[in-house]
Amino acid sequence: MKPEHLWKRFVFLALLCGLLPGFGLATTMTATWLIEVPSPLWYPAAVQSHATAFLIGWGGAMILGVALHFLPRLRGVKLLCPEWVNRCFWCLVLGLVLRITGQLTLATLNSNDSSFLLPWLNGAVIAGLILVLTGVCGLLLILIATFRTGRPLAENKGFRQAAPLLCLSALALAAAQIAWCIGGISALRAGLNLAVLPLASHALALDLMLFDFMAAIAIAMSARLFPLTFWILLPWSRGLFIASICLALGLILTILSTLFPSPEFLIGSAGFQATGILLGAWTVRIFHPRKIVTRTQTRHRVWAGPADVGVVSAWCWAVIAAVALILSALHYSGMSVPSELTQKNIPRHAMGAGFMTLLIVSVGWKMLPGFGRGRPRGEKCMWGAVGMGNLAVTLRILPMLWPGVSWGSWNWSAFLLPLAGLAGFSCLLLFSTALWLSLLATGASSVSHEP
Repeated sequence: MKPEHLWKRFVFLALLCGLLPGFGLATTMTATWLIEVPSPLWYPAAVQSHATAFLIGWGGAMILGVALHFLPRLRGVKLLCPEWVNRCFWCLVLGLVLRITGQLTLATLNSNDSSFLLPWLNGAVIAGLILVLTGVCGLLLILIATFRTGRPLAENKGFRQAAPLLCLSALALAAAQIAWCIGGISALRAGLNLAVLPLASHALALDLMLFDFMAAIAIAMSARLFPLTFWILLPWSRGLFIASICLALGLILTILSTLFPSPEFLIGSAGFQATGILLGAWTVRIFHPRKIVTRTQTRHRVWAGPADVGVVSAWCWAVIAAVALILSALHYSGMSVPSELTQKNIPRHAMGAGFMTLLIVSVGWKMLPGFGRGRPRGEKCMWGAVGMGNLAVTLRILPMLWPGVSWGSWNWSAFLLPLAGLAGFSCLLLFSTALWLSLLATGASSVSHEP
């Protein structure tokens, strides 16, 4: 495959992971009252597999694919070693397959099968963890080597502004994979069933992925893309650097809070991560008035299109996640905060299902067709995707805020959580349709212009 087309396979992998083990598995596991659960381990194994597919498969693969195409151009250089990108991609694919299928299969083992299959399936999970780590770190090293071939940063102001955030996001992404690997290997040495990885290492990896990797890369990419794509004012350069410092401190304290649990580290990690996210929202000026359109001499409207609404709603969910982190920090400091508001799953879902998904969907629809020199199509599908994406995260968070609501003997979470999964599935399906229409039109246009 030509280097300029490598991004397509990452996008396909991302959509496949988001639709099937991402939102598809989320719908299945939240509707366990309708199906027979194979074993007590199945639900926690499904939760971890869903998180892996969502963060590494959907979010990680999409971001890495875009980064491999876009960032070298931002740096003004060509991507090095495209043949190694292909190898790292297949490491990532095989690692995800082994880890997800291995964990779910281990969760369904009965006592008769476990003695024979347990070592093999445990080995498959460990192999999956190592392969994902290898693929991710290999892609990051290729990007770093590519960036080093460019002109000095002093001569490349656009890239220099984003460089600290890009370095931090790479560090957080690699650290998350290492945390998962360490947790899996330690559980294997203890002779445990790897259907469910150790909760401490899994929670650490989730927080690094959501509040450091995703936050840092989103701020960096928003700062470069929003002024060009959404008529947003230029970012505050110093704010980008301060946000990177806050997120870096949050990353360090998050790791320390796992190694040496204490309220001080928990307060610091949540506080710095929340500050970095809020400062990032202010720095990229997403909530500021838009620039004036020269042709009409009027300000660009926030609701001008589905992508415009999508990026604003995405950053609204990021702000909600930051507020939830602040409430958690206040709770750790001893202040009286309602327990419903201090659940870590609230900021995690606000950042993952809300911020990450809506930002990828909105920016992806605008950006990806341009990789093939085309234009976005399927606007009606995109309006549906943005609406369904917001509905999905709303339905997912509401039962956590008001867990006691019920109809008769049924708690409302039994109905809302599967609906949230279906809404998220519909969001990605509509986005996939709009993207397919855009790329199809791009291909037809390129053929029609051939001599």
